[in-house]
Amino acid sequence: MSDYEDGYEAGRNAPNIRQSYQNGKAIGNGLAVVLGLGFRLVVETLVLAPFLVLGLVLTTNLDFLGAGFGYARLLSIGALAYGFYALLYLLKGVAIGLRLRGTRHWLLPFTLCLLVACVVPSLLLHLFIVHTVKAAHPVLVWVVPGLFALYTYSRYRFTEDIAPNLVLWAYRRGYRWTVK
Repeated sequence: MSDYEDGYEAGRNAPNIRQSYQNGKAIGNGLAVVLGLGFRLVVETLVLAPFLVLGLVLTTNLDFLGAGFGYARLLSIGALAYGFYALLYLLKGVAIGLRLRGTRHWLLPFTLCLLVACVVPSLLLHLFIVHTVKAAHPVLVWVVPGLFALYTYSRYRFTEDIAPNLVLWAYRRGYRWTVK
């Protein structure tokens, strides 16, 4: 093939090569978004795991909800999980209010919040790692749950006067009970 024909073919295929590169880049970006959202969903599920597990445990013996995981059972698990999540923020409001009053009694609801929101999810993650990864290093088995407990603590911010909009009503009620 002559140089002219090589140049002609290269020039003719250039838009296709550029389009292929752009398509590959778009697919890569889309895959990164999907993986990021999937990772975020797993982390959020682990953070909310104590509430979901408690809702599941409380609804297992309720026969009137039907067999298996029907809509009624899933809805009741979600409602119970939301109720316990709101109760956590009620306790946080009590702890913040008591701390602002200057008493040491704020340590009890604060400790309860830490146990429910940080220790229980990290222990569930520890058990998940131990039972799924058979050849896990002992340091990995405890470091990952420890880092996750620190993450959940930084996410809930138990020593700050804030709450998510979803449960702000519960936080304010607990805060008002103790500040009066």
